[in-house]
Amino acid sequence: MKDPCSAPGELLQALAAHVAESARDTLRLSSELAEAHGNEVAMHMAAVWGGQVLYIPKGVHMQASKLHLQIFDEWTGHNQREIAMKHNLSVQFVYKVVKRMRLAVIARNQGDLFASDDGQ
Repeated sequence: MKDPCSAPGELLQALAAHVAESARDTLRLSSELAEAHGNEVAMHMAAVWGGQVLYIPKGVHMQASKLHLQIFDEWTGHNQREIAMKHNLSVQFVYKVVKRMRLAVIARNQGDLFASDDGQ
């Protein structure tokens, strides 16, 4: 694969191509629509982020969040061992994820007890 930063503009071209490929594969768009969508996304990124030094993380946290949601969705209260085996994780890690996700759900549902009603 060619280095996407080897010449000005190639990063946007690569982005447009990747978005178009994804649109064809996941959204089942025609090649023409997918290419137009890819170009539109690339131009939007250029308008928003153009001229700036940009660091793009590898998405580890996003992937972890998806895994955590999947673990929590699969959890029935007594199947930690099966979940751990399915995802090649330790049982302790599954317990940790379930605990963290349960606390997040409680916090979301409970809200802030000290927030005023008038928005201040």
